[in-house]
Amino acid sequence: MKLRHILLSALLICSLSAAQSYGHLGDTMLMFQFPDHLVPELDGDLSDWDIVPDYYWIRAENMYNQFGAPVDLSDFNCRIAWGYNLSENRAYMAIWGYDDMWHGTEHFSVLVDWDHSAPQYRAFGEGDDYEARWINARAQKYDTAIPGVNPTYGHMQVSGKRWVAEPPWTEWGARFVMGAADTFEPAEAEIEVAFVPFNDVHPDGPEESIQHTFREGDIVGIEVNRGDKDEDPHSYDDAYWSCFGGINAWRDADQFGDYLLAPIEDGLPDAPTAVQTNSWGHIKSSF
Repeated sequence: MKLRHILLSALLICSLSAAQSYGHLGDTMLMFQFPDHLVPELDGDLSDWDIVPDYYWIRAENMYNQFGAPVDLSDFNCRIAWGYNLSENRAYMAIWGYDDMWHGTEHFSVLVDWDHSAPQYRAFGEGDDYEARWINARAQKYDTAIPGVNPTYGHMQVSGKRWVAEPPWTEWGARFVMGAADTFEPAEAEIEVAFVPFNDVHPDGPEESIQHTFREGDIVGIEVNRGDKDEDPHSYDDAYWSCFGGINAWRDADQFGDYLLAPIEDGLPDAPTAVQTNSWGHIKSSF
């Protein structure tokens, strides 16, 4: 019943805000709210995400291939979830990924529009000065390699806004569970990324930029794409996967999907009491 209430609330919010924001695609997904004591550690170990219910995850079998080929989970597989924490005002992303031929040119493109207001956000064709100021400003495109390569390399750096892709604004952790990068062999990896949200990213740094503030019940825009290149590092091999299927989402934020910032789920582990914390401290100090 609680999930039903959340989804109904999301539809209501969408209808109320339709005149004020750009419409996004597909069914509204949920963004898990991490209580302060359960915020994930950014170490590439997704066990922190075991508390996140299944309906928060997007899986490869439900993703869209923009080149039309059917899903083959023995070729590419993944699952993706999003969360947030109000105290830290950060968004969290978790990805488990598998590829039968993993190499360094493959990455997840992570596209975000935190205030759900940006139309076009890249490739304006208005000249270098305009592009330098406004590319990835009102929405952002992060290219996320897994792992071994800085996950936020690429367009954010090229646009002159590299700072937003670096700590403390973007932090990450990743590991290979099986295999390794650049081997063209089967590999399985896990990655966690934390983002400080911005409504306007300025090339001169955070002082000139406008941070976004998360609020429970708000809707944000997100898309995640992943090209599967296999033998040819310069070809997508008829596979370009996306969570919502928006065409040209690399440029147009109205091609993202919607995520509702959900309330805290019932039944989560309680925060440790002061007595429990002190007792554990005594135990550890005795080792």
